[in-house]
Amino acid sequence: MKIIEKTDTFPSHQYFDEVEEKFLKFTPNCRVLPARHFNEPHLHFLLKQRYEPGEHKHFPNGGFEICDLSGGIYNFDLNEVVVHPFHLNMMKYFSVSQNINKEKISTGVKGKRGRPSKDPSERKVLQEYVPTGGKRGRKPLDPEVKAAKEAVLAAKKAKGTGKKGRPKKQVS
Repeated sequence: MKIIEKTDTFPSHQYFDEVEEKFLKFTPNCRVLPARHFNEPHLHFLLKQRYEPGEHKHFPNGGFEICDLSGGIYNFDLNEVVVHPFHLNMMKYFSVSQNINKEKISTGVKGKRGRPSKDPSERKVLQEYVPTGGKRGRKPLDPEVKAAKEAVLAAKKAKGTGKKGRPKKQVS
């Protein structure tokens, strides 16, 4: 399969040439790969409709209607679309054909990634818990202070109107 770019028209467009037969067996809603997106194989396009020459007024030479996952519809000529290699279970097609050299960067230490573990001598030493025997929680008030607070609250209640919260809206 070769990709040829036609530059005699504006805008220039790409199309496939010498395509193997297995890439031309289209089924309804199969995943397809347009020629102009060949370098981005993880884009997802689905075949909506295939038109033979003279079958549709907008495709006099034949063509494809293709939709993407967001609902956009694109039109291509018959020689611009093939069945996606991932649809044919050829998962390593692009990595083999592009011959990408991937280099591993090594720190020289085998094992887990990230910050190396500390030596036991550098770690914090937890101190032993020593019970103090003290009581937990909030300490109770002195009886004199408690009586004074209750007297202030009782005085507020006697003065008040008995209503709490936000006042009612008055309609005028």
